[in-house]
Amino acid sequence: MDLDPHTLQQIIERIEQQMRCPQCGKRIPVDMTSVRLAGDDFMLLQLRCETCDAFIVLHASLQGAENLLPKSEKDGMVNASSTLNLKDDEVKMLRKALEDSDGSFSELFKKFGEGTSSKGTRKTDIV
Repeated sequence: MDLDPHTLQQIIERIEQQMRCPQCGKRIPVDMTSVRLAGDDFMLLQLRCETCDAFIVLHASLQGAENLLPKSEKDGMVNASSTLNLKDDEVKMLRKALEDSDGSFSELFKKFGEGTSSKGTRKTDIV
């Protein structure tokens, strides 16, 4: 099963809602970094209780996860962050800028962020 990042995040949020430490009973934080292994129908997570410092290995079955997937392409387009709508020349310009910044978005923003005003509008064009 191919899970997009949004579906995976929903699964992790559901696990976090239900997950309690078996030793002390407190809630355990669960995030993407907890996932150690994922297959078509399972996920293996390593969790740590911040209260009693217990380590937990959780095997989560993904039965029913297909119900979280968008039913159609239109449903999948609801979240704008799932897609990047750029023209080919804009993508080439972004790739070039990232190459010039050694792949670092932080460096990219430092380099090209200087030409923006406080309202976020560009004073100069990126060449």
